[in-house]
Amino acid sequence: MTYDLVALVDGRPSSEDVLAGLAAAGDELGVRAVSGGAVVQLCGDDNLPLVSIELPLLIQVPGEVERMLGTSVGTVDTPAWWVEIRASARDGAREVAEKYATTLINRLGGKVWTSAGTETARSESPQSANEGTD
Repeated sequence: MTYDLVALVDGRPSSEDVLAGLAAAGDELGVRAVSGGAVVQLCGDDNLPLVSIELPLLIQVPGEVERMLGTSVGTVDTPAWWVEIRASARDGAREVAEKYATTLINRLGGKVWTSAGTETARSESPQSANEGTD
């Protein structure tokens, strides 16, 4: 059975944010794009996917996140970026997915929803989504 996470981030994830998440998930993992680039997969040594990460979606309607995920997510200020992350049932996949999601919220602020509950950013001050870019 898969393990699903949704990173609800306060800023639009930049290329640098995505790359930081991929690096944090594990330097030894392979990366490939599928579905015309709409999904990035992190793969193990056998080239089979451990985690699939969908392109971020902008949520602008107040209450929409709570409607889709339920009240356990708490209040989510909009606009927010929804990044869906799915871990396969393979050993270690859940940890890889959690590292990726945690890196995003630590860089941008926000929270991660899972069926086990909601986690807020661990860092004191999220970095700007535009930091280091022109």
